[in-house]
Amino acid sequence: MTEASHAEITIIGAGIIGVNAALRLQAAGHRVQIIDKNEPAQGCSSGNAGVIAVYGVTPVSMPGLWKQVPKMLLDPMGPLTIRRQHAVKMAPWLLRFMKAGKTEVVERSAQALAGLVTNSYQDYRQITADYGLDEYIQSSPILAVYESRAHFERDRYGWDLRRRHGTQWEELSTADLHAMEPSLSARFDFAVAMSGSGFVRDPQGFTYALFRQFIKNGGQFTKAIVSKIQPNEGEINLHTSSGKITTPKVVIAAGAFSAQLTEQLGDKIPLQQERGYHLTLSEYAGEPPRHAIMSPKHKVIVTPMDVGIRIAGMVEFGGFLPPNYARSEVLYEQLQELFPTVEGERRSNWMGHRPTLPDSLPVIDQSSASPNVYYAFGHQHVGLTSAPKTAQLVAEMIDGQTPAVDLRPFSAKRF
Repeated sequence: MTEASHAEITIIGAGIIGVNAALRLQAAGHRVQIIDKNEPAQGCSSGNAGVIAVYGVTPVSMPGLWKQVPKMLLDPMGPLTIRRQHAVKMAPWLLRFMKAGKTEVVERSAQALAGLVTNSYQDYRQITADYGLDEYIQSSPILAVYESRAHFERDRYGWDLRRRHGTQWEELSTADLHAMEPSLSARFDFAVAMSGSGFVRDPQGFTYALFRQFIKNGGQFTKAIVSKIQPNEGEINLHTSSGKITTPKVVIAAGAFSAQLTEQLGDKIPLQQERGYHLTLSEYAGEPPRHAIMSPKHKVIVTPMDVGIRIAGMVEFGGFLPPNYARSEVLYEQLQELFPTVEGERRSNWMGHRPTLPDSLPVIDQSSASPNVYYAFGHQHVGLTSAPKTAQLVAEMIDGQTPAVDLRPFSAKRF
């Protein structure tokens, strides 16, 4: 059965990107519906570290990373790994990924990412004020902790890159660090504090609260699998598990699953399902961290949330292979290395698929097949952070306005 949608715009994806876009489009006067195969606020929108990463301008592939690839393949528990079963399949993508780590490419990617993340904390403060959701956002510096200044200096390029693109950070002495975080292990004696940011106290709850506001504003939601997308004489036909829906405009914001739809439209986009893990202690003994703590050594972030202490991170390339929850035990060990007094028996393990492209830039563009299909996916580690700006850009594209940032770096045709 074919159903003509009463909405002007259909968004595929009920995560943080899709929900922010829906609210922004409603504010611009559009009638909007969302379709997702899951309930709202699932996937990475439920399991992320919660940090509003205004510093998130550094791509995954950085200068010199290629030297570490053999170690990645040999250490299945390392902070950045490639599942052997998936390595051959992703070889062409991996080659692009390595090339994206060239200094000149990284510099361009950082500049583009800065346009999405730099003002995200202020953007969220405006959103939460508009909808009465201030309790979800905790203002806080983000601390990056190191065992020594020498370890920090090894990351100097990344920190200088952040500073050049607007991140405000200052060094902390050992005394200042442990005054701010008294339960942090004494082995960490140097840190960088990034100001002008904060974290979300409950990422899934926050995304769902935004979704409820979307429904309150007159939005519609359909739980269905979209299997096929067909432009047809100025309209778009969506073949779903609930039947065929005809809609004037479509936004594809389906995260790691987006490329399955764009390929039907002639846009073959090299999207990888970069897997991230988290461990959350809902009940624990010991003093929790007071701030969101980034450990560059472990490539994890520890965040004190309403749902408990969450440690999240790791980069694992393995497509849609089953999760390796042994990595959760590694996360617990890393948590105790950072905060030795924290122990917990009630733990929840999670693995989600970050949508990652070789240059770590999302796709924010229009389809080659139809000007009425828009793309907003591939936000890798900064989906939560970059959602407000992405939503703004999608609304500007749809309304024919000049985008607030240059969209050329986010083109679907760059591949």
